[in-house]
Amino acid sequence: EVSRAARAFNTMQQRLAKFLRDRTRILAAMSHDLKTPITRMRLRTEMLDDQAVRGKFVKDLDEMESMVTQTLDFMRDADTVEPVRRADVMALLESLQTDYQDTGNTVEIEGSIAQPYPCRPHALRRCLTNIVDNAIRYGQRATIRAEDGAERIAIRILDQGPGIPEEGIEKAFEPFFRGETSRSRETGGTGLGLGIARNIARAHGGELSLRNRPEGGLEATLTLPRTGPV
Repeated sequence: EVSRAARAFNTMQQRLAKFLRDRTRILAAMSHDLKTPITRMRLRTEMLDDQAVRGKFVKDLDEMESMVTQTLDFMRDADTVEPVRRADVMALLESLQTDYQDTGNTVEIEGSIAQPYPCRPHALRRCLTNIVDNAIRYGQRATIRAEDGAERIAIRILDQGPGIPEEGIEKAFEPFFRGETSRSRETGGTGLGLGIARNIARAHGGELSLRNRPEGGLEATLTLPRTGPV
């Protein structure tokens, strides 16, 4: 009976894994195929004579394209495996800071992480970029605090924005979720960035959490074990 139960569980696990893989492929294919009609619509939009109407169409198409691109990124996370190597986390953070400063954004770095960290560097950079993007979008500027430890490292990204209602903190990681303060088109965002960042954190054996700061603003904390990705 135990043997039969084990075989049944293994079969169920295989079917669930196949279902998830198939669903991921289908959604990724749909998102990819949407890029073609969006491109056609963009070309046709450029032919509109009414400038005001053309501007509205361009804005909508930009939002659609952003959603499709981030959905593809979200789906690729499940399949892409980058080799693990030891990286200089401070050099990565300073590179991010330079990129944001070049585009007129304010990003400050406090603290340090001395020892190299075994990680997937491109994925980790993308994780941090998504978090900092969120901080700048809703808080105008970001402060990155690096904390070193014997067993784990922590990277905290603080902003000066309005924060998130307590009941919406976990929902902020759900795909396409956007809080009340971020629903206007002027702020942008698709609601995928933090979900992708948390997936990357967990793939490294770590965690990404959010909390409202008592003095105002939001704090995103990325904690990573010194052992690196699982």
